[in-house]
Amino acid sequence: MDFHYDKISEAVVRRLTDYLRCVRLASENGETMLTSKGISEICGLKPSIIRKDLAQFGAYGVKGTGYNTCELVAHLNKILGLDHIKDVVLVGAGNLGTAILCYPGFINANFNFIAAFDSDPAKFGKKICDTKIYDTKELNAFIEENHIEIVVLTAPAEAADTIVKELDPDLVKGILNFSSLVLPPMKGKIHIHNIDLAKELEVISFCMKNCLTKDRED
Repeated sequence: MDFHYDKISEAVVRRLTDYLRCVRLASENGETMLTSKGISEICGLKPSIIRKDLAQFGAYGVKGTGYNTCELVAHLNKILGLDHIKDVVLVGAGNLGTAILCYPGFINANFNFIAAFDSDPAKFGKKICDTKIYDTKELNAFIEENHIEIVVLTAPAEAADTIVKELDPDLVKGILNFSSLVLPPMKGKIHIHNIDLAKELEVISFCMKNCLTKDRED
């Protein structure tokens, strides 16, 4: 099937990651086949949307039977570029960085943290959940030597901007930014995704105040 990945919206990509988690869970629980209705019951999305999303990537279920879970997991992994382990580095080995390095779900999703970087000399050479900490000054040399394409940024805002400016866009292709500094979605050739945990709580607060109230009035 011929299609252009750059035409796929971020909303569709996010749904694909939801499908992957749902189908993977079903497969791990011993289910070999799963219908779009079955995926819907796990993910909370309409079966018609699921079928449409999967079909545009060449994943078609068998009528009355559904999708083979193992095959669909493999297909989704390939679409999302997760069919092989990606080495990742983290910059900013503070409390949030420590929590991320110790989260076991990343390796299950084929992301492997092979190094962490920090500016605090007291942390150099130590390990956080088997990931060794290096001096931030060594970051770019390490990235080049180990062909790293993804950086997770948990450094303070005042340091984050300098770190990003010094990254080589011919090497680094993606940044997951947890710092309070809001970075543009694209910086040269680098795709940047900003995550602000306080912002997520603000969204929940809005929905609690407005959406739930509206439902009660309805």
